Amino acid sequence: MNAETVRALLVRLGAWITRRSVDGWRTLRTLLALVRLGLLWRSFCGNTGLALQRIHTTEHGRLRVEVYAVPRLDRYTISPHGWSMRVRLRPGQHLDDYATVCTPLRHTARVQSVKALELRDQPGFLELRILRRDPLTRVTERPREQAPGRLVCGSTDNGDPLILDFAEHPHYLISGATGSGKSMLLSGLQAAIAPTDAAMVCWDLKFGIEAEAWRARYTEVCTRQDDVLASCGRVLALAEERAAILRDLGVRNVAEADALGVHLRRVYVLVDEVAEIALDHDGERTADRVLRELLRIVQLVRAMGIHVILCGQRFGSDLGKSVTSIRAQVSGRICLQVNDVQTAEMVLGGLDPEVQKRALSLHRPGMGIVHAGQDWHYARCSYLTTSEVRALATAHADRRVSWDELTTADTAAVKEPAR
Repeated sequence: MNAETVRALLVRLGAWITRRSVDGWRTLRTLLALVRLGLLWRSFCGNTGLALQRIHTTEHGRLRVEVYAVPRLDRYTISPHGWSMRVRLRPGQHLDDYATVCTPLRHTARVQSVKALELRDQPGFLELRILRRDPLTRVTERPREQAPGRLVCGSTDNGDPLILDFAEHPHYLISGATGSGKSMLLSGLQAAIAPTDAAMVCWDLKFGIEAEAWRARYTEVCTRQDDVLASCGRVLALAEERAAILRDLGVRNVAEADALGVHLRRVYVLVDEVAEIALDHDGERTADRVLRELLRIVQLVRAMGIHVILCGQRFGSDLGKSVTSIRAQVSGRICLQVNDVQTAEMVLGGLDPEVQKRALSLHRPGMGIVHAGQDWHYARCSYLTTSEVRALATAHADRRVSWDELTTADTAAVKEPAR
């Protein structure tokens, strides 16, 4: 084991200890807040009308208040940021009774927010979700692969992990102004991919600066438009070979092939500053050819386990004829802080205009608005230092595969299915 490997292990160990220490301290404080609320729950319910009260006169003529029929709490789920608990409703109670006392409960528990939610499959119960602290202030969520094609790279505003699900959205568009945290989010994604057997291809036309730290893990790094054009050809050739494999197996995608024991490695194509790909630099219309090939990729490779992640300050029709068509094919959307509402509309189309305007005032680097169907939520990516990034790239450099090795592995997987 050489000195560089030892240094990488020490950096990763230090980062792990720091994250676990912070999470442990936050969880302890959450437990203390939960115990405190448990001690105050009876009196809180009595004062807010959630429980019944009886007033007795003692033998000395004094009034004594007795609180009874207190709603029962159970099924606690605790996290570093807060907790949730199930409430058994008293006869005649409903969700609105608890929605009106969320603000008093927030002050009684001394927490950031309280939400009351219905449990549709459990009549007579509801759930209280209590957030003790803002989980986006300092994100300690570790980037990782939760399942094939499901990458954790940060945290949402309710304390849940920020998951990019490439089974639901095969391609992602990440938009944000300079300094908004695009590179930070991209590093978190790569940190989640690096320990897996997936291939990583990078198109970094910002002189290859962002790609340098991960170079040891990449299958290919392209820093010029003609290199990107050649890489597009290799991606499409791989997709064509995999399409033949899927036809022979009688399945429609790599997930179904994996269920039959034929494992095809996923391929992630990361594009840093998509506008540099779309602008014509050499006067030979190379950019138009790249955009046409990129459009074919995002249209054709969904089933083949090939995913494209586009990052840029904006991705509007002023960059080229095919840009609108490409953007329409990319269903996964994350909008970081942007400088104009038109860019937010491009990324967050379909959401309320007031939500789109919020993208102009995101003040934390790496914080963004994630489009989830007809809903949305705030999220922030995990922060990795340069030392951590280099340590991860060094630790997982042995997982790098070339294009030839990727093709050979696909052929071998078909000949010798996993048992």
